[in-house]
Amino acid sequence: MEHIDVMVVRPGDVATVGATRDGDGLLLEPVALAQATGWTLEPQGLCRGDICVPTRGRAGLVRDGLVDLATFGDVVGAPVVVDAAEGAVSITEPAGRRAGELASLAAPALELPDLDGRPVRLSDFTGRKRLLLAWASW
Repeated sequence: MEHIDVMVVRPGDVATVGATRDGDGLLLEPVALAQATGWTLEPQGLCRGDICVPTRGRAGLVRDGLVDLATFGDVVGAPVVVDAAEGAVSITEPAGRRAGELASLAAPALELPDLDGRPVRLSDFTGRKRLLLAWASW
């Protein structure tokens, strides 16, 4: 096991925390988990605000006092991609939440710069037809 710095990317947030690389997995101290995800490890389970997810019987979640990030994602229902070799983690919104947003047909809050660098919000065009075209070279 080796101690490394890890970048944790979540919707709207990026945090760099210390982690322990264990093969292809990453383990965080509970304090680092809270810094990177907003979830705290409590006696009753993983908690964020008023929400607590029971962890009893979740083998592999906590090892030697450290939280396994892949198992954390399974417990809280959030897709987690771990690249231990690169020290990078991506945590996204639970699929159920995204499915509900897609079914509603409501566009997410979005702000991008225009060609002159001024911020433009999708909501600036409420009541008008909108087409968002995205392109990438890769």
